[in-house]
Amino acid sequence: MKQLESLFSLPGDLMDPWRKKSWQRCEALGIPPLKSEGFQYVPLAKWYSRSYAPAQLSDFAPEPFPECASSYLVFANGVFQPHLSQIPSPLVALPLPSAMKSYGLFLQNRLQRSLKEEKDFFALLNGACHGGGLFLYTPPQTTLSSPLQIIHLSTPNSLSLPRIQLVMGKEANLSIIHTSPNDDSHAFIDCVLDESARCSFYDLSLPSPSSWQTQAFRALLKRDSFLQTFHITTGADTVRTSLKIELAEENSEALVQNLSLLSHASESHFYSLVEHQAPHCRSRQHIKSILQDQSRSSFEGKIFVRPIAQKTEAYQTSQTLLLSNEATSYSKPNLEIFADDVKASHGATISQPSAEALFYLRSRGLSHSQARSLLVQGFCQELLQSIPYAFVHEKILNAGALSFV
Repeated sequence: MKQLESLFSLPGDLMDPWRKKSWQRCEALGIPPLKSEGFQYVPLAKWYSRSYAPAQLSDFAPEPFPECASSYLVFANGVFQPHLSQIPSPLVALPLPSAMKSYGLFLQNRLQRSLKEEKDFFALLNGACHGGGLFLYTPPQTTLSSPLQIIHLSTPNSLSLPRIQLVMGKEANLSIIHTSPNDDSHAFIDCVLDESARCSFYDLSLPSPSSWQTQAFRALLKRDSFLQTFHITTGADTVRTSLKIELAEENSEALVQNLSLLSHASESHFYSLVEHQAPHCRSRQHIKSILQDQSRSSFEGKIFVRPIAQKTEAYQTSQTLLLSNEATSYSKPNLEIFADDVKASHGATISQPSAEALFYLRSRGLSHSQARSLLVQGFCQELLQSIPYAFVHEKILNAGALSFV
């Protein structure tokens, strides 16, 4: 930890007091011990052995999707770069130290709450060591004609700690395509959705095979708001996503989706908590993994329903398809309900491709590999069809994410 503190020491700015407070919480919490709750399937020993040097300066050239050519934000080595970005009007995109001058009261309240409630070591580490994070504000009733892309660029063998504070105004509507860094990173994304706001967040994590990445995604939803998060990863040495969504006011809704497409010895771990804090709220978690070779995945998810949250509807499903006898998957769905007028369910399946379905397809003239490919595509399609952008599907294919299909 001392190595990271010296590596990311920064000159004083308006965020510096919060970095120091986060570092104090980091030290008080301590590095997660092996097999600790929330990390019991994560190979933490690999992270303990990693070392980093300061990132080298580089001439970064962002390459956004053509469909996002006038609507993208750029991070370089975890630091927001306004001069490399195309900020569409009327969005407000500021480095966090600058945002503290104009939106200080809101940010301070949110940061204070995060410090008090956060229990994830890597989320606190981001708070202690991040560089110039991003404050992104969508004014009320704003709707963009194209999605907003967030691009992360990094120099090889570096560690980045990007931080995003997203605020959606009343009745705002925004779609975000988030492409993760190629190398090691510990990211933190915090969203607040005001009344009737809608946000779709598509996270494409397609890192280099040797990288170690964590992402903490936090969200608070107010009345009638809607949040969709879709995390897609090909895994790496280790990829871990920690998600917490608070349905804080009536009639808010969250859709959580995750698709892991793993091969070789890659790993992906997904940890989620959806907390129902008000009546008439809805949530759905749908987690899918496809594993081949010696890959590993895990899912730990919880639905927490407070006593006041009557008329809750909450569902959680985890499905894993094993394409190899050497692949390993763990699933741990969880319900904790303190209200008595609730519709809720959870379930998990881990299986191999159906022998009967393979036989049926082969009897129609397909080879074994073609038949298996169709089954795998069908398994993915249920989730992928919820992404309305063809160029995102193409990005996944070009990255080799479905190469084993």
